[in-house]
Amino acid sequence: MKAIFAVTALAAAISGQALAADTETTTSFTGTMDAQFIYNLAEQTETIPTATTGVTEDVVVPSNFDVDLNDDGDDNEGYEVTMSTAITNGPFSASVGVTSREGVAALDIGDIIVTDGNLSFGQVGTLMSTDEYIDASVTMAGGDDMDPDADVGFRYVAAEGLTVQLGGDNTDTAGTSLIASAQFAGAAGSLAYVVEGQMKASAVGSEKNLDAPMFVGAAATYSADIATVMAALNYTSDTAGVTDTDYAVNATTTVAGATLTVGYLEPSTETTDDEEMFGGVSYAIDVITLSAGYKMTTLADAGDEVTAGLGYSAGLMAYSADVTLGEFDAATASDALIELNGTYSAASGVSYSGDYAMQGDTKSVVTLGASYAF
Repeated sequence: MKAIFAVTALAAAISGQALAADTETTTSFTGTMDAQFIYNLAEQTETIPTATTGVTEDVVVPSNFDVDLNDDGDDNEGYEVTMSTAITNGPFSASVGVTSREGVAALDIGDIIVTDGNLSFGQVGTLMSTDEYIDASVTMAGGDDMDPDADVGFRYVAAEGLTVQLGGDNTDTAGTSLIASAQFAGAAGSLAYVVEGQMKASAVGSEKNLDAPMFVGAAATYSADIATVMAALNYTSDTAGVTDTDYAVNATTTVAGATLTVGYLEPSTETTDDEEMFGGVSYAIDVITLSAGYKMTTLADAGDEVTAGLGYSAGLMAYSADVTLGEFDAATASDALIELNGTYSAASGVSYSGDYAMQGDTKSVVTLGASYAF
């Protein structure tokens, strides 16, 4: 009986400590609505699977129109309302979100972390960050970002700039994996730098004598009045011992009112002919902005792209015209893609837009839209 009483008293003491800290919540709401009328003037050839066999075939789609709630370009589809609540209680923090997207509601509870001094545990996320430097160049070159998986584990700030983490990856199909990470970040004057490493091991991998996947990254940013330069190098090895390296460097500077951007991207040393070099310039003259860009790949006769744009913005009105020449260095270049846009932002916050996109005989699309977001 004494043992049972002792356990009960301990539970009550722990509960009392938790209740002693005030629980604070902050709730915010966001929403978006994007409706569009789309009119395809030209016939288009689409490759779609047949209903019976699933084998793809080219189908000619005649001119057509559609009224729909479409992607507003901000990771939201059509219409969406989200309620987000941040919760704190002493060292504990978490977030609760309820999202209704096109009539389907979803509940998300995450970012559950306890922070006690230099130690944090829970959904601490990934410690690796140098891939974000590569992402910056990938995005500038017109590609997609690489999003690392979130980790659950323990994170400890061992010293100024030095953080270590022991976590797990619950998305591993072979079972939960152990992930050991370390990162050192620092700065010296105009130079900021990060050096990091990560190793992943699982019981299944050790049983099959598989190599432990490894990641090593280094990145630096130099910021000065004349220019900002970013560079990064990532090295990975997989369970079969296959290694790969990607690296990127880009620079941005302003000269005589014009913003210049140049960069080089090597997304994989294991893949041939995938390097990209890109450059661009934009110049604002009062309400008018001029821009031009060029992207060059190491592919023999394909992949290069030239862009040019003209923008005008004054008061509630904005207009733009853009031209893109794809496969610029190929024997037969792609037809020029011409895009025209006009946008009116009403005092109510509603945005009305009209777009026209044309590319040779294959594309001629008029889009009228109205959207609101908060």
